[in-house]
Amino acid sequence: MLRPGATDPKGLPLIRRRTLLTTALAATAAIGLAACTDDGDGSGASDAGGASDGGGDALAGVTVSEDLGAEPTVEFSAPLEITSAAAEVVVTGDGDTIAEGDTVIWRHMYVDASSGETLQSWWQGGPAGGVQVTADSIGQAAFDVFTSMAVGSRFMMAGWQQGNDGQAYALLQVADVDRVVSPLRAEGEPGSPSGTFPAVTLDEDGAPALDAPPEGEAPTATVREELLVGTGETTRSGDYLTMHYTGWKWSDGSPFDSSWERGAPFSFVQGEGQVIQGWDENLLDLAVGSQVMLVIPPGEAYDQGELADETLVFVVDILDAAPAGE
Repeated sequence: MLRPGATDPKGLPLIRRRTLLTTALAATAAIGLAACTDDGDGSGASDAGGASDGGGDALAGVTVSEDLGAEPTVEFSAPLEITSAAAEVVVTGDGDTIAEGDTVIWRHMYVDASSGETLQSWWQGGPAGGVQVTADSIGQAAFDVFTSMAVGSRFMMAGWQQGNDGQAYALLQVADVDRVVSPLRAEGEPGSPSGTFPAVTLDEDGAPALDAPPEGEAPTATVREELLVGTGETTRSGDYLTMHYTGWKWSDGSPFDSSWERGAPFSFVQGEGQVIQGWDENLLDLAVGSQVMLVIPPGEAYDQGELADETLVFVVDILDAAPAGE
């Protein structure tokens, strides 16, 4: 999990890496997305149960309930040995087939393969989850299954997650695919920005740009302005929030990070310290479909790395907000 101040090997602050290994593993905390492989290569061939990396035998010993209206029950003889990544469909959905590049949202649970203990479950108040379906992000084994799976399906995956202690933990993930995020840009009605900050222009795909560098004294507390006002559900703490964003330095107006350039929306659990304070506290109570500008001072952004002491300007499109279970 990358919190404010975390840096990559070059010393650049990060909000989160685009990988399935993103959050700390702990029975009392969100454990993020179960990984198919530690390095994400997931190479392997398909079998009758789906796709695997030789780990199909592990899933063959697992039974998952098929009632999509209830929390899954997962049964196996513990400890379950997972020697390679594996993934397969448990129940086939009746929605559209998932395509390469789709960003999917699911309701999920994680089970410790060594003990059979449920570590986290949406059905018990845990967060929702999701991922962009590319071979690079989820591994080839999972990619082969996902791109033959329909929305509404229940799937299971076997893999590993690295904890804060550096140890890899064997996990089973069971999830019900709820939807594909669409559209991948804000489409709200025009807001009423103050005019204090640079105007924002959009390209054909919706990616934002500033029409001029910021001027004058930077604010000392985060300022939020709604550029577009959406009509969807309102974001709340605990939501699995999916968004597009671009960030610029106040000092010279130069861009330093953009999910648009990576071609992949960014997701995190709102209000759990997974991102900078200026995001965690100021992306609440917004309708999905909104676009906001956040001007964030250093104390609510990064305190080390290249962006230390920089006031940052973000333009954020709120694409989806999946609530935690109840």
